[in-house]
Amino acid sequence: MMMPNNQASFFRLIRGGLIASLVLLILDVAVYGTFISAIICPIWFIVSLVKAIKKRPGWKVGLSRIMIPALTLAIVGVNATLQIKIAEANAKQIVTACEQYRTDNGKFPDKLAELVPTYLSSVPRAKYTLTSGDFRYWNQEGSHQLIWDKNPPFGRMTYSFEQRTWRYHAD
Repeated sequence: MMMPNNQASFFRLIRGGLIASLVLLILDVAVYGTFISAIICPIWFIVSLVKAIKKRPGWKVGLSRIMIPALTLAIVGVNATLQIKIAEANAKQIVTACEQYRTDNGKFPDKLAELVPTYLSSVPRAKYTLTSGDFRYWNQEGSHQLIWDKNPPFGRMTYSFEQRTWRYHAD
């Protein structure tokens, strides 16, 4: 089915923004979790706004070009919030399972896989992304920690089993 000429022209005018949005969504939602869009979308929004005011491409095209980065950032933000809530809930399950393991065995597990199947049906993922999605378990020299990437690549959460506290590390 052919689009009327004005619709085809409209989509041709906003095609670059839609492609850029799709690339950012794939990178942030599927690959990393969130990071790139938080930097790019605000700049992209301002540039789109200035261009719309300066070039006056028509209200539909101008509004669409302004809304694409705003909607992209909103989608990434909602995804990041959901991913963090999932990670926090899964981390709580792992901490509880490790504490129960310690109660039953007199020590924390050497690795998270030891919790399966008695304490957990499987070791859950922190986030459902291609990178930075797994929990890491540190067991060395009397220190046991559960770690997950909250804001990759710079921010991670660390739970100390000995201190029973969470800390955020920004590095």
